[in-house]
Parts: sequence; C-alpha cells; structure tokens
Amino acid sequence: MKNTSSPQNDIYFSEGTVPGKRYGKIHHKFVIEQLIYKGKTDFQDILIFENAVYGKVLVLDGIVQLSESDEFIYHEMLTHPYILCHPNPKRALIIGGGDGGTLREVIKHDIEECTMVDIDGKVVEICQQYLPFISDGAFQHEKAKVLFEDGLAFMKKFQNHFDIIIIDCNDAIGPSEKLFSKAFYQDIGAALTENGICSFQMGSFMDFDFLQEMHDNLKSIFKYTTASKLTMPCYHCGEYCFMGASNGLDLKNIPAEQIKERVEKFIQKNSLKYYNADIHHAAQCLPTNMQLK
Repeated sequence: MKNTSSPQNDIYFSEGTVPGKRYGKIHHKFVIEQLIYKGKTDFQDILIFENAVYGKVLVLDGIVQLSESDEFIYHEMLTHPYILCHPNPKRALIIGGGDGGTLREVIKHDIEECTMVDIDGKVVEICQQYLPFISDGAFQHEKAKVLFEDGLAFMKKFQNHFDIIIIDCNDAIGPSEKLFSKAFYQDIGAALTENGICSFQMGSFMDFDFLQEMHDNLKSIFKYTTASKLTMPCYHCGEYCFMGASNGLDLKNIPAEQIKERVEKFIQKNSLKYYNADIHHAAQCLPTNMQLK
C-alpha cells in the first residue's frame, strides 16, 4: 500500500528540554495528529495532543509525562512494588501526580486513606477534563484526599505519620526541581513510620551521574535503598529509573515467596497490565553499566 503521508507537512512536538546532558542535544519528535489542549498555569506550560502511535500525550514544561499507550507501566511500577513490600500500609501520601494515575493505583490497595498534594490544581482540572481515563474516578474516591499545596512545605508538617510516600513529579525542572534535594529526602524520612517506604521517579539512566547523586543522598538518610529499571517507550531515551527507600524494611531482600503471595492475592482483586511477581524482582536486576553504588 502506497504511503501517501507527507512528512514535510506534518506538525510536530519536539521534546528537547529534558534536564541533564541531553538538554538541547537530542530531540524526541512526535507527529501531532490533533491538538487537544495548549495552555499555561501559574506554574508550568501544559500541552495535550493525539499521536497515532501513543494515543493521547501529556506534556508539562516541554517534557512528556505520559501517553495513553504506556502510562500503566509508569504508574504500576511507581506504586505496587513498594506498597506490596509493606506488611500493613494504612496511610499513603503522593507528592505530585496531578494526572491521577498514581492515585488510581494506590487506592486499589487495602489502605485507609491516600493524600495527594500537588502544587498545580489546574493540571488536575485539565487532566480530568481531557484525560479522564488516567485517574478513572480516583479523585472522587472515598479514600482520596486531594490538596493543592507546595509539597516541600507540606512534608515538614508530619513526623512518623505515613506508611507510604510516593514522589511522582516531573524531571528536575520547574516546580519539580526542589523535590530532588537532600533536605526534602530528610523530611520524607521524618514523615515515615518505622517501617515506612518511599518511592521516587528519578529520571533517565542517560543521566547516570545524577542518579548516582540521588542514590547517595538516599543512602545517607535511609538504611535500605533499591533502584529499578523500566522501559517507557514514550519517554526521551526510554530507560528510566525509580528508587525506593526505607529505614525499617530491606526492600531488596524481602523473601520472593512472600512477595509472590502478596502480589497474587492483590492481582486476584485488581487488573494489572504490567506489574507481577517476576517483574518485582527482575526490575531490580540492573545491567552492569547501570548499577548504582
């Protein structure tokens, strides 16, 4: 079949402002089939468009946050591998996550409440309007408490309170940059309960030196840390790193049979597309050139 498309006439979004050594040197281009939304809040630029391969795509400050085709990989891997390490989580906190995907996954667990704090209420509003399949009603769930505040200041209010804390933010740019500081990690440590667990979106393995710095910061605060690798097709240089930390639970060495039992029980009640017991352990097996010290 003859290809009648004309690349010269296509309208593109070009992602070239990812922080680190890639900034301005590598451009990740998407053909925009349909522009859905373009605007600016008090904190950041927002773009939503349709792409033939990825479906609907959300962009904040020039960086792709998610796509309809693979967002479940990100949201499942940021939540379940860490929550299921905890024997009895009751109170969860999400910093960021304005699209609602992380909240959607957290409330699937047998927790009492999940507080979500995002500095930009406009992002939540726009995502509910144009990307409702991401949150899937999570913002209206009885377990959910949504606040529009500065996450950095919010964290300082609590001591020994949350069993799970998830940092779901953009890369280290704009309003998210301050969420990658050692001082913030110290506040997280103080806000966690004795066996509390925190998880972080850290960025691309292309910026290995940055990941090592963040890992060093976590190791200086928490007794146990772990790093996982996942592939996000829609992301710029798609090998991405999540990290977890705890002062009470050795996240790397929770017995495989215990994890399998918890995961299988959870999956019986909840439909997942990516995460399973095998992925739980395999994701922590980093290639030699990606191993963090």
